[in-house]
Amino acid sequence: MSNRSDGKPAANRARPEHKLDRRPMAIPRSHIDVILNEPQKPENIGAAARAIANTGLGRLIVVNPRTLNRELMEATATVHAAPILEGMTVAPSLREALNPYRVVVGTTARAGSRRGPLIGPRRLARELLDPIPTALVFGPERMGLSTEDLRLCQKVVRVPTASPDTSSLNLAQAVLIMGYELLMAAGGEPPEPRPIQPASQMAVNLMYDELEDTLTAIGFLPADNPGHWLMNVKKIFNRSLLSKGECDLLMGICRQIRWAVKNLDGLEPKG
Repeated sequence: MSNRSDGKPAANRARPEHKLDRRPMAIPRSHIDVILNEPQKPENIGAAARAIANTGLGRLIVVNPRTLNRELMEATATVHAAPILEGMTVAPSLREALNPYRVVVGTTARAGSRRGPLIGPRRLARELLDPIPTALVFGPERMGLSTEDLRLCQKVVRVPTASPDTSSLNLAQAVLIMGYELLMAAGGEPPEPRPIQPASQMAVNLMYDELEDTLTAIGFLPADNPGHWLMNVKKIFNRSLLSKGECDLLMGICRQIRWAVKNLDGLEPKG
């Protein structure tokens, strides 16, 4: 039996506040939306909605789904993810779905120089906490995102597995792993603000369209498959996110190059 100086039982004494009770609140992640590109099974859509709710991510967008069987989606989403399904939107194409976002992250199970550089989810998670519109893009269950789809993304993430033979993940599992890493990364202090405000994906894609047309016109890109070779140029820009002003500047340069090519005879030689 212990001696008590105040005569109060231990259960009734006020407990001193522990320093762990004063941790900063988790950084919000509602700016990070999940985009499912051409999902095949409504059960996976519902399970992905559940993973979004479990980890505190933002909205769910589905692109050209095979079917939207409400009963099957709700069965795997459970009641806790019902608001995610209620707010779900459907887009006709991946490019259109990505237009509002300033950071776009594609996911892949397959490695390869044409699909990277690849980043692990834990390394990337902290970077995505900056509160700007961000999209996590997941491909169809059978094949994942195509190389063409990944060309619309600024960063590509690959979840590591025990061996290359087990690299394929269930769609909802992949969403949950990414959400979990973001949840864990959000427990600390807020990240440093970005020095620039990244451009929307619409502005970035318009700039890439101008760049592709210009580099094809001057013979730098082959006319039969310019998008493939342009990916090497995109990797340079994707190392740092472009601002709207920088996209406008590059578009202006492209237009001036095309004008100069058409008017070579009227240009004055330098020097």
